[in-house]
This record gives sequence, structure tokens and C-alpha cells, in this order.
Amino acid sequence: MSLEPEWYSTIYGMMTIVGAVLTTLAFAILWVSFMSTRAPIAGMLTTRHVHHLGNLLMAFTILWAYMAFSQFLIIWSGNLPEDSMWHLRRLGSGWNVIALILIVGHFFVPFLLLLSRRRKRLVRSLARVAAGILVMRLVDLFWLIIPAFAGAQVTFHWLYLAAPAAIGGIWLAVFFRDLKGHPLLPLHDARFVDGQSIYLH
Repeated sequence: MSLEPEWYSTIYGMMTIVGAVLTTLAFAILWVSFMSTRAPIAGMLTTRHVHHLGNLLMAFTILWAYMAFSQFLIIWSGNLPEDSMWHLRRLGSGWNVIALILIVGHFFVPFLLLLSRRRKRLVRSLARVAAGILVMRLVDLFWLIIPAFAGAQVTFHWLYLAAPAAIGGIWLAVFFRDLKGHPLLPLHDARFVDGQSIYLH
């Protein structure tokens, strides 16, 4: 919204928060999947934990879609020039294809996949859904940001890939650096006995 100050939306502001939570959950699931065969997480992780993560991922996927559609419906029904111009830029030639990719790839595909209880209880299957959502989060950010500069025409530049890779690389470097200084399991927690979860699989 700061890129297009003539346009304002409370719901899209909240969507930013929902998108951040969705990105965090997807990354957490990928991290749990990576650590699921490594100590000490391997001895602690249960299908119950994975299922809860899957349910959270599904809930925030639905919330993201609900907020996006409700905002679009309000702007479309109001038909005010200062509001509708924002969507018109993002539904022009080329951008409408990306919008369709978001509708299908950011909501329908993950939603249908996460309806499966079995998939939400298998960490590898859930990780594949989470990876797809992370890709769609990048597409969503591209759809939100680039039309403010490019207008109605879809443009691609090598920086569109280099910038997220560079920022993501810095973030991951800081994440792994800080992770070394902290225990992976809570200390003195009664739910763990010698690094093993007391919950049944």
C-alpha cells in the first residue's frame, strides 16, 4: 500500500499478517520435516504434532483465501474508481493469468490436498504441500508489488528472483547462526523424558 498511497485497504493490511503466518507455518513444517530423522527431534516428533501443524496450515490457507475474496468482492460491488484501479492494474493482460495461478495454486490445490487426514499426518507429504505454499507466497508478493511499477504489462527481470534469493539467504544464515546457540527441545519440560516425547504416536 505504501507503493500506491492513493489506495488503502484494512483487509489487505491484515492479509499481510495472515500471509506472514502462513509463510512461517510452511517454513516450520519444512524444518520439522528436515529434522524428523535427526536427533533430538526424531525421538520427540509424533503424528499428533504433524497433524496439528497440518490443521494450522489448512486454517490459514482458508483464512488467506477468505480475506482475499472478501476484499475483492467489496471493491467490485462498490465500484469506486480510487479502489477499483488497484485491481484493474492486477487483472490486465498477463496479470489475470497470475491471479488465476494464485486462486488455484495458493488456495484450491493446498485446500484439497490438506483435506486428507492421512496427508496431514505424514511429515513428508505435508512438507511437499508446505513447499508449494512457499512458492505461491512468492507469486503472491510478485502480484501485489510489481504492478505498482510495471502497470498493466507483465514484466520479468532477473532481480525478481535474485532479490528474494538474496534476502532469503541472509535470513536463513541468521536463522541457522542463532539456532546453534539454543536447545532444540525445551529444557526441564515434564512432557519429555530423556529427550523422548511421552505422547504416543
